Amino acid sequence: MMRPSWDFPSSFHPGCSIVIAGYVKNYVPSMLRSYAARKFLPARRVFRTGRDAKPGVENVFLVLEQNGTLGYGEASPNRYFVESVEDVQLRLLGLADFLKQQTLRSFEDVARIWSEAKDILFPSKAAMCAVDLALWDLWGKLLQNSSCDIAGFGVAKSLKSAVTLSVSHAEDLNARISEVSTYPLIKVKMDSSADLTPLKKLRAAGAKRLLVDANASWSPEQCLRLLPELEKQGVEAVEQPLPPAMDAEMEKILPASPLPLIADESCVTPEDVERMAGRFSGINIKLVKCGGLTPALTMLETARRLQLKVMTGCMLESSLLISAGAIVAQKADWVDLDGSWLLAEDPFQGPVFECGVLTPISNPGLGVALRDKPDIL
Repeated sequence: MMRPSWDFPSSFHPGCSIVIAGYVKNYVPSMLRSYAARKFLPARRVFRTGRDAKPGVENVFLVLEQNGTLGYGEASPNRYFVESVEDVQLRLLGLADFLKQQTLRSFEDVARIWSEAKDILFPSKAAMCAVDLALWDLWGKLLQNSSCDIAGFGVAKSLKSAVTLSVSHAEDLNARISEVSTYPLIKVKMDSSADLTPLKKLRAAGAKRLLVDANASWSPEQCLRLLPELEKQGVEAVEQPLPPAMDAEMEKILPASPLPLIADESCVTPEDVERMAGRFSGINIKLVKCGGLTPALTMLETARRLQLKVMTGCMLESSLLISAGAIVAQKADWVDLDGSWLLAEDPFQGPVFECGVLTPISNPGLGVALRDKPDIL
């Protein structure tokens, strides 16, 4: 089956960045134009978690245009959160009439437009994320400033990011361990079998720092039995051991745990953060899960107030989403932003990922650029 390529309309031509109203005489900001396109992003190899296996991912990309300047957004719909690429694209295309009535004149407009749009896009957090990122990217380009600086974090610093060892078949395991064992931080995906072989092999290969992600696949009894074993293997933290429906059980497990326990599927939006205290040691903030950079920054602030640790994570996604995630990661305890590194093809030039270190690019907005023009531009 043919995978959809970029399908932006021919009227969207990249223009030169401009300086925002008030700095250039006679500048009159135009209304926002928008379009949403789907693109399949193949993975370097089949990506396996405790739930499924993927040869790649089809993501939805949003373009916002004002006076010839383009802002880009991305959504990585996930079936676990009852999202589909078809639904997200339709929602974003249906938002065009609303966006035509909007204009970016100040930073306050970013939050206002996103807030009004999310009511229209509800319940799709993925679609909300695409809109939010495109607004941040566009505003930064109009202002000629990086989104990281606009968020109050100054110049983005390099980050040590985990690389992911997905659930591997026995015949593939040694090759995968050889590939990742020298990286400074490795996240090991585990399923309900809770096989410790990958951890032991990584330790034998000289791996220094390890995280484990159970992807909500364990039982309470399994979890209590495994945690001491994982501590012996030098694991630093365990992500989402139980299904979210069993969050109440975490109140018993957390006090007995020798390791920090990080909520992922249990903590989706800013409204979830408060109830994580007493159940988890920290939260994993993912932009496409919570609805974008704007709610992610709220989650970060709330987590710090509650003295919860913070991990910044990702799905399979391009450098566009990774660049936005790197803003939240400036204040995180653990960084897991290897989503674009896991791809065979990345449509954007963005942060450089080398030897487990993610180095953001301090260009205006989110800092990314299309590698090639969409097919019909």
